[in-house]
Amino acid sequence: MEIKRDELVVFRKLFLRALNENQLLILRSINGKHHSLNALLEELSREAKKPISTLKLNAKILKELGLIDYGEKNNPKPVELTKHGKLVLKILGVIE
Repeated sequence: MEIKRDELVVFRKLFLRALNENQLLILRSINGKHHSLNALLEELSREAKKPISTLKLNAKILKELGLIDYGEKNNPKPVELTKHGKLVLKILGVIE
C-alpha cells in the first residue's frame, strides 16, 4: 500500500496535533548514541531546559504508543525507535 502525497499531509497534521512538543523532542533525539533512556533524557533536560520528570512521563507515553523501546532498571537496553516510531518521523519529514 502506497501513501499518496495528500494522505501524507493529513497524517503529518494528525501526528503534529497528537504528539506534544516534549514527545517530538524525544523522538527526534533518539540516534543510537545513548546507552540508556536516562542518559538521553538527562542530556535533553540540560539542553532544552525541561524537567527530567516531564521527559520521563513523555517517554513512557511514547513507549506505550509503540514508538520507542527501552529497557527497565533490572533489564537495561539502549533507547531506540521502533519501526512505527521511524514511520512517524518519516511522515513528519525528520528522517528519510
